Amino acid sequence: MKSKRIVFGIILILLILGILVGYEWYSAIKKSRLIEQGIYPKEPFPVNPGTPWWQIPFLTLLSYLTKAWFCLGMAFLIAGAVQTFIPKEMIIKHLGRRSIKAYFIAAFGGPLLSVCSCSIIPLFAAIKKRGAGLGPAITFLLATPAINPAAIILTFGLLSWKFVVGRIVLALSAAIITGAILETIWTTEEEKAGLLSQLKIEYQEKPLNLKEDLKEWVLNVWDFVKKILPLVLLGIFIIGIIKIFLTPEVISKYLGQGFWQIALASIMGVVMYTPTLVEIPFVRELLILGMGTGPALAFLLTGPALSLPSMLGVSRVIKWKMVLNYAVVMWILGILGGLAFAYLVPQIILH
Repeated sequence: MKSKRIVFGIILILLILGILVGYEWYSAIKKSRLIEQGIYPKEPFPVNPGTPWWQIPFLTLLSYLTKAWFCLGMAFLIAGAVQTFIPKEMIIKHLGRRSIKAYFIAAFGGPLLSVCSCSIIPLFAAIKKRGAGLGPAITFLLATPAINPAAIILTFGLLSWKFVVGRIVLALSAAIITGAILETIWTTEEEKAGLLSQLKIEYQEKPLNLKEDLKEWVLNVWDFVKKILPLVLLGIFIIGIIKIFLTPEVISKYLGQGFWQIALASIMGVVMYTPTLVEIPFVRELLILGMGTGPALAFLLTGPALSLPSMLGVSRVIKWKMVLNYAVVMWILGILGGLAFAYLVPQIILH
């Protein structure tokens, strides 16, 4: 029987999670209905052709903060609650070993959170810190933003069911394969033995002390914020600098159908950060301008799962070499996914 402390922690996490998911789903449905009426939501800090170049990084950062502050804040609160109330041994039991169950939980459970590639970082840090295996943790990190339900709803509304099926199947496959590859490369025999021995340890029940526990929760939230948030914001600012040179006109010119175009779109997904849900109308406009279906799907695979801000934040949790490893593997899988989708869906008509 779970202790009162664990039960309180689970209720707290579910409460915050319910607020977050409700907010994301409501935003996605509202945005989808407006676009169906031909009304496109305005950028809070738009970058126009006449915008001075030096303002673009600052406007990009302000736009991100305006859109993402709520989700990012909720994600930090959930991460702090996991760190405070969920025993390490419980995380290890379900996500700590190389098993189909662990990957299944990571791949299908994470997307229900409906968070973006930056908001998932504190949650990834929390489960990794509590003992999750590298493979399932990476799968959780990559699958969650790529196929969150809000993005799937908007993909169906703005693109088509073909993109929805392709995105779900290929994103899940890529996340699981990437996690398995990294675990094979980086998990040593000593670490495997350590995880197996930890699985046999029962967690020590700790009594609920509301005042002390809430204080610990706040301190854990702050610890995640100060470690991760500065690098995420730095990454967004760098993306703003990249946008000075990488305009939609330049992108659409080089993103027709073909291998090199798909490879470029897969890289573009990594270096050109777009907040969650924004990538979908962005891809729609590029498809109208002549973008191929293969590059479009490749961008939808790598864009939400990978981004410079995300990788900078994750580097505070795992080694930089691991970050580069999963970025390269996901880029390659993005190319393969784009090629497969281009073969099966060579063209599409948008209404």
